[in-house]
Amino acid sequence: LTVIVPGLVPHFFCGATAGVYGNATGGVRGAVAGSFVNGLLLSFLPACLLPVLGTLGFEGTTFGDTDFGIIGI
Repeated sequence: LTVIVPGLVPHFFCGATAGVYGNATGGVRGAVAGSFVNGLLLSFLPACLLPVLGTLGFEGTTFGDTDFGIIGI
């Protein structure tokens, strides 16, 4: 069983960016939803990416941002 410990910096900066864009397009609801979804993606996408990176020879490594997770999978 692998435990992913998400990084604080990506959660803060990427979540803030998602909140700003969400606020611009959907107000307070958009800010909350954007930050929440981004936080979930930052927490769970690395777990989905582990098998892919394992086949490439990078066992046990992850990246700390959602774009790496989405493109990598």
